[in-house]
Amino acid sequence: MQSSSVSPSAFWQTGWRSGLLFVLVSLLTLATSCSDDDHTVNVPMLQGKISSYNEYGGTMLDFTEENMTKAGFTLGDVISITIDGKELVMPYYDGYYTDNGEYVCVAYPGYSSISFTANNIGLPEELTGLEGHDITVRMKQKGGKLDVQQALGMKYTNDRNDYFDISDAEYANARVVSVGNIASGILHRSSSPFSNGTNRAYYVSDYLEREQVATVLNLADTEEKMLAYDMPTYSHTLWESGNVILCPLKADPTAVDYNNRLIAALKELPSHPAPYVVHCMEGKDRTGYVCALLEGLCGATYEEIAADYLVTYKNYYRITPEKIQMYATHCYRCDSTRA
Repeated sequence: MQSSSVSPSAFWQTGWRSGLLFVLVSLLTLATSCSDDDHTVNVPMLQGKISSYNEYGGTMLDFTEENMTKAGFTLGDVISITIDGKELVMPYYDGYYTDNGEYVCVAYPGYSSISFTANNIGLPEELTGLEGHDITVRMKQKGGKLDVQQALGMKYTNDRNDYFDISDAEYANARVVSVGNIASGILHRSSSPFSNGTNRAYYVSDYLEREQVATVLNLADTEEKMLAYDMPTYSHTLWESGNVILCPLKADPTAVDYNNRLIAALKELPSHPAPYVVHCMEGKDRTGYVCALLEGLCGATYEEIAADYLVTYKNYYRITPEKIQMYATHCYRCDSTRA
């Protein structure tokens, strides 16, 4: 009768093969596990909440640029933001360097926390009213828009000491507008003389008092905001005089409400005494647009309008001719690509 027992040599041979197979499977499992762990570690992720919405229809999140940096994100990255299962892919910049309606995540100098929005037009209705909702930020492409950030990236500070080589008026972004047929001393532009959110209101107020400005076209504030401000003395005098025209604009000059508000304010302006000043918060975007419009209507050339507009970028961002050229080159490249 044939024995069913296994010989010692066969046993060890079978055991060796089984043992080797077990080791290989274990190593493969371990390697796969390590790879997943490494992948998790190497892909930046940050979780937070929507804390509020700003006046331009964008979210304000409950973390800062410093939190983004610590999590591994840098300006110029392409990221995704997931909220309620919906993933939005967008660049991460320090300014609004996208086309109208395109999503953008910004660490804007004037904001205390990170924001995301659809540039200029604000978020769609389904993404509004979500205060307290969880969001997750993930990396999609490291440095995917770094060229745009480097070409257009601009930051300013609210510390007067950082602008030691310019005048108080320049720091306040306050100046006379006298191009085209605009009589000298009649029209001025500035950052806000009421809100001190950029630490410039008192410098603006001093400028307006010195120039004896009598009427303000305010493109930023509602009456509710105005009543909450601790205004500089001359700014408060202007407010009490009844010569502050409130025309709070958002960011999209193509919007019907934007144009209706602006038309009504410009029609009212001549009924108030000159000189006039136009301002928003920084005296940059909304102010720049309205001043360019007035300058064009008063016969200014393209070169005069552009030169006045760019003074703001010198006052805030210390823009150099080299950086302007870099910006122009980038825009030309983008336009050529789109064409």
